[in-house]
Amino acid sequence: MTELRAQLRLLPRRTVVAVAAAHLLLLACIAWGGLHYVMVQLLLAVELLVFNLATALFYPKRGLGRHITDLLKMVAGLAFVLFFLVVTYGIVAEGDNGYALMAGLTALRGIGESAVAWTAFYIVVRMLVSLWQARTAPEPRIAWAQSVLAENAVTFIAMFLMVFATFFVGVPIMIALKFVGFDPSASVLLAGLMVALRFALTLVVATLPPHEMAAIAADPYLD
Repeated sequence: MTELRAQLRLLPRRTVVAVAAAHLLLLACIAWGGLHYVMVQLLLAVELLVFNLATALFYPKRGLGRHITDLLKMVAGLAFVLFFLVVTYGIVAEGDNGYALMAGLTALRGIGESAVAWTAFYIVVRMLVSLWQARTAPEPRIAWAQSVLAENAVTFIAMFLMVFATFFVGVPIMIALKFVGFDPSASVLLAGLMVALRFALTLVVATLPPHEMAAIAADPYLD
C-alpha cells in the first residue's frame, strides 16, 4: 500500500488532470442530464462496446471473425454484470423485500430523451478525443492502450466491484444517512460511488510502467 501511494504521488499532473476531467464530464452528464444510476451503468456498458468496436481499427490483422467473437464475449460479460447491478440497486432503493429486480427494472422506464442525449454526448466526446490522441501520437497503439484500453478494463472491474460495494458501502451509508434524518436518493448515492471508484482505479492503472503498457498495446487480447 505504501508503494502504491508513492507511485500515485509520482503520476504526472497532466495525467491526473486528464483523468479528473473525464470523470467530471461523467458527473456533469449525471447531474445535468438527470442520468439514473442504472442508466449510468448502461452508459458505461455501451461505452465499452463502442470502444471495443473502435479498437478493431488498430488491430486489423486480427480479422473480422475474431473481432466479432470478442464483441459477443463482451456483450455476455456485461449482461451478466448488469443483471446483478440492477438487482443490487433495487435492494438499496427498496430494501430486501423480494422486489429488488422489479425496482431496478422500473428505473429503466424513467429513461427519457435527455438521458439518451447526454449518454450519446459523453460517448461521442470521449471517442473523438481518444481517436485524436491516438492518431496524432508517435505510437498510436500505445496511446490507445493508455487512453482507452486501460480505462475500459477499469470500467469493467469497477462495474463488477460495484455489485459488492453496493452492499458493503452503499447500504451502510444509506442506513447512516437515514438515521440522522436524511432521505438520500439511492440513484445519486450509487452513481457517485461508481464514479469515485472508477476514478480511483483509473489512477491506480495509470501507475503501470511504460514497458507493461507497451506489452498490452502490442496484444491486448486474452486469447
